[in-house]
Order: sequence, then C-alpha cells, then structure tokens
Amino acid sequence: MRLIERLPVDEELVFLGDYIDRGPDSAGVVNYLRELHRERACRFLKGNHEDMMWNAIEDADEIAVWLINGGQATLESYGVRRGQWSNGQERGAFLTEHADFFEKLDIYYENEHTIFVHAGVDVTIPDMACQSPQVLMWIREGFHRNAQQWQGKEIIFGHTPTRYMGLSGKDIFRNGRVYGIDTGCCYGGYLTAIDARTHEVYQEASDFSY
Repeated sequence: MRLIERLPVDEELVFLGDYIDRGPDSAGVVNYLRELHRERACRFLKGNHEDMMWNAIEDADEIAVWLINGGQATLESYGVRRGQWSNGQERGAFLTEHADFFEKLDIYYENEHTIFVHAGVDVTIPDMACQSPQVLMWIREGFHRNAQQWQGKEIIFGHTPTRYMGLSGKDIFRNGRVYGIDTGCCYGGYLTAIDARTHEVYQEASDFSY
C-alpha cells in the first residue's frame, strides 16, 4: 500500500502475480487489489501460486504441494481449517466473492513496447501466443540465464527473487531487454515497481525480517 501510494495516479498498474501464500493475510491482499481496481486502471497476471491453488482445488493429488508452499496460510486467512477443506468436495467454495478475481487473471500482458509476465518466457519462441502457460508461470533459470538471447519486446517479470540470481535484496535484474523485479519482499527484501517506459524504480522495504 505504501508503494502504490507513491506511484503516478494516472498510470495503469500491471501486477505480476503471487497475491497469495507469501504472508499472513492473502484474503486481505485480494480485497485490497479488488478495491484498488475500482479506483484506477489495473491489470492482474497469474502467478505460480495462484496456479498451485487452482490445481489443488481441481485435483486432490495437488493439495499437498500447495499447502507446503503457503496454501495453509491462505486458507487460514479465509477462515478455513486445513483438514476440513482437504477432505471436502467443494474446495473452491472458500473463495466466495474472490473466485471471479482469480478466474480472470491473465497469463501475460503485452502492449506496444513491453511484455509483462510472472516468471518469464522461452527465449526461443518469439510469438507470445505460442508460449506455454506453464513456462510463463513457472520458468526460472532457463529464462533469466539466457535473457541476452531474447530479441523481442522488453520483458518485465517477477517470480524469481533477484538474490537467487546473485544480486542483493534490493537490486533488480537487468540483462539486455529483460527486467526482473522480484526483490524478495516476503524474505525481508523490498517490494519493487518499475516504470515500463522510463525504467524508473520504486521500492519499499519489507516489514519482514530476513
């Protein structure tokens, strides 16, 4: 909220995914984003954590994967008990009015100059329409280690904290036409936004300890 209050009010905001799991109040985060969208132009992309949640809702075999990656905290933020939820038949019911928010998340967004995506792309596929949704939400090293090979529009992505790329908890990733802005807020780093045209960076320090 502090970061968004500093951003130009007439600019569209593109959120890169992972609104849930990484904190104690996922339901509150989604409430805030829905209210924000009523006040200003926003686009919301789908991250791998939203993907894990939907997989767990639709396939009981995927429940454990989501729960150990923060799903339990998300359920608790919605006032749901893990055991009762896991054994229930209507596992998507806990989302109530938020279901529409999650169902409308885009896999990527592309404008005249920039591609926005959660995790990255297959750098050998220039046409975004031909990219695998799994890659767009989940890829890590295969993308950022080969970022210099990308010849398309500039890309802004999140997903992989920059400290895992050998950078500090504050530095963003820059390689050729690729910018990574996950600076590890949930690990005690920073929450980062970037102006897609000017590349001006806005940051707020995390309230979590490293």
